[in-house]
Amino acid sequence: MGQQLFFVGSYSAKEQEGITGMVLHTEDGAITRLSGQAGIYNPSFLRSNEAGTRLYVVSETGAEPGSIHSFAIHADNGELKAINEVTTQGGSPCHIEFDATGKLLVVTNYTGGNLAVYGIESEDGALVQADFAAHEGSGPRKDRQEAPHPHSSIIDPANRYVLIADLGIDQIVHYEIDHAAQKLIIRNETAMPAGAGPRHMAFHPQSPVLYVINELDSTVGVYNYEAEQSQLTLKQIISTLPEGYDGATTCADIHVTADGRFLYASNRGHDSIAVYRIVADGKLELVEITPSGGRTPRNFAISPDGQYLLAANQDSDNIVTFRIDEATGGLTPTGNVIATSKPVCISFA
Repeated sequence: MGQQLFFVGSYSAKEQEGITGMVLHTEDGAITRLSGQAGIYNPSFLRSNEAGTRLYVVSETGAEPGSIHSFAIHADNGELKAINEVTTQGGSPCHIEFDATGKLLVVTNYTGGNLAVYGIESEDGALVQADFAAHEGSGPRKDRQEAPHPHSSIIDPANRYVLIADLGIDQIVHYEIDHAAQKLIIRNETAMPAGAGPRHMAFHPQSPVLYVINELDSTVGVYNYEAEQSQLTLKQIISTLPEGYDGATTCADIHVTADGRFLYASNRGHDSIAVYRIVADGKLELVEITPSGGRTPRNFAISPDGQYLLAANQDSDNIVTFRIDEATGGLTPTGNVIATSKPVCISFA
């Protein structure tokens, strides 16, 4: 039976187990706990390197500067060995992105309104501070957009530009990467709809299309991506909610399948995963909106083999496994649910 190692980050006190190593069994979608790690306050976002040998974890500390921790992964049992810890130079770090070489890492700081860049030069995976950039401005929602709030970054397929989704100022901010100097050079900004609150992004794996999930107005924006100048042109905006729904809800996460056929987006409040078919021009057609199997699906992940979607339901303390229909992209619960405290991020190794 095949097994796929993944890690779960959570909201937790420093003395509590905040990072949990788990295994997905690909035969039936069952999940087994392997290991746990305490010692980090609110390890709310984590990501492994492409080789699956290192894990990088932020400590979301609120207004005070946060930190990012690097670990070596023991593949057999999921245990972690600490490598080093560095400051993120901003509050509430909430996202991690690698460049294609695996030697550059970007952290976005939600409360700090800025981003930090690190080099990963040594074989042990230690982080070295390299650059820093801050945003300015605000948006129309005074309760959520009183200041810049960078929420995620994504590096384009050419490994030339990094795009920052800033929820607070309704912009995607484009930086060119100077790889030799490990510096970012601002090039342009793309305005999102006022009050949309861009949160996370996903590139189509084969086409020059970027998908942006907007937290505040519960939509997905579809954009053509011009790679030479890193410019976006809007093609479509589509809701993540059923027609007529008017309850309190916000969007969270977005992922595209490796074959580029389907896109998934999560709703917190409506507590669901919206499923879309990607048509020839990159636009989206709604397939279904499926209950997430719990409350507040802040984050979810698609298994490396493309068979399963794992939904992390923060406020019901569980992770639910869904089988992905390879013909329609639809989600069917496998019946496998694992209890774990306040899961808010899943990263396959």
